[in-house]
Amino acid sequence: VQFLCIGIITVILLSFLYARNLSKNLKVERKLKKLKVNCHEQINITLSVKNFSHLPAFFCYVLDQAPYFYVYNDKNQELFTLRPKEVRQISYRISAQERGLFMIGPVKLHAHDPMGLFELEMEIDQPLEVTARPGRIKLRTELLPGLPQGLLKTKNPVYEDITMRRSIREYMAGDEQKRINWRASAKYQHLYTNQYEASYNVPVFIFLNLAEDDYEMHERAYYSEKAIEIAANIVERARELKQDCGFAAYGSGFPFLPPKQNQWDYILDLLSLIKIEAGKVDYNPVQKFKSRLPSACLFYSIGPDEVMHYFAKVEAGNENINTTNLGVLKNAGKQ
Repeated sequence: VQFLCIGIITVILLSFLYARNLSKNLKVERKLKKLKVNCHEQINITLSVKNFSHLPAFFCYVLDQAPYFYVYNDKNQELFTLRPKEVRQISYRISAQERGLFMIGPVKLHAHDPMGLFELEMEIDQPLEVTARPGRIKLRTELLPGLPQGLLKTKNPVYEDITMRRSIREYMAGDEQKRINWRASAKYQHLYTNQYEASYNVPVFIFLNLAEDDYEMHERAYYSEKAIEIAANIVERARELKQDCGFAAYGSGFPFLPPKQNQWDYILDLLSLIKIEAGKVDYNPVQKFKSRLPSACLFYSIGPDEVMHYFAKVEAGNENINTTNLGVLKNAGKQ
């Protein structure tokens, strides 16, 4: 009986020490702390489970909590065995169903000793901040020529930059004398004309109407979200072409940002969090903001009317949906 009792006590003690060792040596880590994703688009989330102990973890269950996202195939939870010093990667796909700022985590980890006498339940604080941006839509943003000597290439000679010579060609009747390359002409005993690069810049300004009273009650949520998606589409196009972009809204916070470089991501973050605001837009946005905008700035105004035009074109199966035929592109700010 004594030997039996000693054996039982020994097993319990060893199991306790085994579980205690695992509790100190099982770690969960993430490489990313912040992430940005568009609504309804899939993205991979990864984390590492590490066993720093010299003992194996025969039973290890990990659950990465992602309550505000759709998780494909429930792959955010996994049951496995960890050998000593082994690192296990867990990867799964998610998609955001709505805009906003959300957190993934903490990570729940369950393990126990080989006898199953002592169960470990740990909640490891490894948060991942996810900014869910507006979803992408089928819309072509048209940027028309504005200011010369920019980044966008064009064949229109009106926007030729005389500081950027492209090539020379033989003189043709009607060429202006100021375009003649006299050095090359003297060298080759024949008249040659300079050709220059033609380029332009287009500052972009977006006004977003999220006034509650301007939307019908039964369609307010859906239509206002689509208005935000249209605005985000224009911002992403401006970022793609590296054009100055500004933003104003009748919405939560009533933001106003004059057109500048390198603030596309900031505007997209605003669009991720902005909400509808009580009231009604009782002014002309173009008249209100045009004096604060640069020359040749393209003014895009988005509200319930423009969203209705968008849905009408989608229902009609129109493949050519752009900012011009939606009526989104208004008069330029200040000419």
